Order: sequence, then C-alpha cells, then structure tokens
Amino acid sequence: MEKLVSSDRKEQVLVDSFCQKLVEEFNRSPARVGSRALQATQVRGWFLDKLPASTPKPASLPTTSEEKPLASEPDALISEIKTSASDEEKVLALDTSISNNEDALSADLPKETTDKVPEFEDLQFEAKSSKDSAWYDVALFLAHRKTSLGEVEVRVRFIGYGAEEDEWVNVRKAVRQQSIPLESSECRSIVKGDLVLCFKESNDEALHFDAHVVDVQRKQHDIRGCRCLFHVEYDHDQSQEMVNLKRISRRPRYL
Repeated sequence: MEKLVSSDRKEQVLVDSFCQKLVEEFNRSPARVGSRALQATQVRGWFLDKLPASTPKPASLPTTSEEKPLASEPDALISEIKTSASDEEKVLALDTSISNNEDALSADLPKETTDKVPEFEDLQFEAKSSKDSAWYDVALFLAHRKTSLGEVEVRVRFIGYGAEEDEWVNVRKAVRQQSIPLESSECRSIVKGDLVLCFKESNDEALHFDAHVVDVQRKQHDIRGCRCLFHVEYDHDQSQEMVNLKRISRRPRYL
C-alpha cells in the first residue's frame, strides 16, 4: 500500500472500485478469519490520509449498471500488494498529529451547509446492526415485513459481507441515508452538539458509531489539511475520545 501511494498511479487508489477490490483481498486473508470485514471506506480513508493534500480526488463512480473500468485494471494494481496483517493495521492507523499553533483557527467557513437532494437512483443507505450498534453501508434490501406492533423492518445485506451476516432492521430506527465524509475545507461545518458518524478503533475491531461532538479545538490548517481536533462522545457506550476530521462523517442536511 505504501508503494501505491508513492507510485505514478496514486490517483487511481482513491477510485471506489479499486478500494472495493482491495478490501475484498484483505477480507480473504487468513489473518481476518473470525473478524468483521473491513470496508472500502476505511481503505480509501487510509489512502486519503497518506496522499498529499494536492492529490486530485476522483468523483464517485456511477452505479453498477454504468460502471466503467479504470485505465489500469484494479487486478493489475492489486497484484503488486501482498496481503499481510501489517498492511491491514496500516489501514486503521490514522494520523492524529496537529499544528503546534494552538491559538490559530482554521479558515472561517460557514457552518450552514445545505446538500443537494439526490436523485432517487443515486440514493445510498447505511443501516445499524443490532449485534454491535455499528453502522454499515447497505448493499441490498432483500425483503420487508411488518411486526406485530406495526413497525416496518427490512432485511439488509451489508457491503463487504455475505448472506450469513444479513439482518432484519427497523426502517425508522436503523436505516438512513449514508453519512458524508468531510473535506478539510468543511471542518467549520462541525460544531459542538452535532450528531456525527465516527470511526472508532479498538484492539479487536474498527467500526463506525454514532457520536455527538462535545467540543472542538480549532487548529491552523497546513499542507496536510485540517489539523483540528474533535472531542466526541459515542452514543452506544458513552465513551469519549479526541479524533481528527478524517474519522468523522456528517449527516446530510436539506432545506
């Protein structure tokens, strides 16, 4: 993975289809047996953290029916990488270093961010697992039913997981539009009290959980991007920690 970051094909590693192919290789590794599968967003986040801030970010690829191949086949790039436990640990190791200038603030950008309402065919969803309270990207909605209490549930398949991990989830409480990763220039849109989706690491796993922002330490941006720190409290266990912007995704905002 380090080799790809320094290669002349570094822009291609940010393409969704490449990250998905790479994460499938990781998840087939013997070192991952018994563990929750990694997600393509985690791999892409690792590359974003390692690449220079000036590296162009590719637009999201079209849906499957319109998907186009890369100029170089993902398999050709994957063949350069030998899957190992050390590589997987690098995916989850996020840089939390910050500027030493604690009094300097990040650029004064407006908080009021309004998202464009997506077309129906472009909607993407995430669902909350009842097994660990983490949120996962939804690959498919397989079926639906109504409970004896009148609640609607859907059976979902999570991206990167097989049929054995399918779950019935409550539509109202555990299904929503996908959270939105933040660029460095958008850090001012996150303020105290906001609900965010936060990437939490532990010795056993690395998952995305709902959290609320307790406080924000604004730092001066540098060539690496945003150096601000966000004090968050996780909703599922009330634990708290300081995280950088790369570990946070915000909720969509519409008028």
